[in-house]
Amino acid sequence: MTPDSNVFFKAVAASLELMRGVDDAEILNIETLPSHRRQGLAQGLLLEAFEWARQNQRQAVWLEVRSGNKAAIHLYLKTGFVQVGIRKRYYSDGEDALVMKYTL
Repeated sequence: MTPDSNVFFKAVAASLELMRGVDDAEILNIETLPSHRRQGLAQGLLLEAFEWARQNQRQAVWLEVRSGNKAAIHLYLKTGFVQVGIRKRYYSDGEDALVMKYTL
């Protein structure tokens, strides 16, 4: 690519997929490229999701996380989520999912 080229490439380092509900929102997926982890990107996306939910009069934000994903669980607890349940053998490999809720 030359400096005067009109072609630009952008990479997405982190993303969050949020589903709107009537009163709540649910995080369906959040991911960060391994090379960009531990830089606050996922936390920033969570804070943006909370702000969207507030502006759109949602009561809470929900998510499920693998019970063995300690890094994600730590992040969610640090940002204010609380564990409110467990879905036994939720994933195809038999791992449980923790149900977590952030109340606005």
